Amino acid sequence: MKAPLKIGSLSFRNRVLTASGTFGMGKEFSDFLDYSQLGGITLKTITKNPRQGNPPPRILETPYGLLNSIGLENEGFQKVYQDLKKNDYLRQYDTNVIFSLAGDSVEDYVEMARFFCEIEGIAMLELNLSCPNVHEGGATFDSNPENVKRIVEETAKTVSKPFTVKFSPSQDFVKNSRIAEYSGAHAITISNTFLGMAIHAKTKTFVFKNKTAGYSGPAVKPMALANVYRAAQAVKIPVIASGGISSAEDASEFLIAGASFISIGTLNFVDPGLAGKIAKEIE
Repeated sequence: MKAPLKIGSLSFRNRVLTASGTFGMGKEFSDFLDYSQLGGITLKTITKNPRQGNPPPRILETPYGLLNSIGLENEGFQKVYQDLKKNDYLRQYDTNVIFSLAGDSVEDYVEMARFFCEIEGIAMLELNLSCPNVHEGGATFDSNPENVKRIVEETAKTVSKPFTVKFSPSQDFVKNSRIAEYSGAHAITISNTFLGMAIHAKTKTFVFKNKTAGYSGPAVKPMALANVYRAAQAVKIPVIASGGISSAEDASEFLIAGASFISIGTLNFVDPGLAGKIAKEIE
């Protein structure tokens, strides 16, 4: 708990955030949780072009976690940006709003970051580099260290607001974290979901059309905890921890491991008010 409650020049009320992909666009949880109890909320990832997402089934609950193959369904950069220009409802939330972005190219990240920085209600950005790069055969952006360097450098030159960089646990996140810090990132987020799969044994068919899916929830906590520790040892900028946090004790473990902030993800679906409860218990 020794790290300051700041990312870049941005101050936070406390160390508890919500994770992108589990909190919608803010409106969905407003009836269940007082956002002023939190350090910040991270909205779902917006892409340059609209995406319909993957065909159903998209979610499968397991005994200790959740498999998801959503496919980043969203209305796309232009629609979301224009709507916020007309009605910046994010300003009403008494907390730091973190806006998550994913592009199809290096240039997409920089362009979207520049435009969304115009929105007053957005306090900070998240560059989600754990998404597929369509120009490199579908590999994630963070699978190529040069992509990490270019995206972070160009974003740092372009935007005035702080930003974090979200990595995949399937890539060399320690190396990528160092590159992000050197290239101008204000924080790193460790990490996105782990690779998982589900099969129908009786029919010998895959549950998801893409065969693999993202795995999250309490079962990934030990691995996420080790990853956060490794990343925190490698960089001096704040580490935002994500992965299986379901209690104040879990959150405390991540802070002891070196995280500056913790984010609640999958367990938001189980208890929409959990992030507020954890913030209160930690304090």
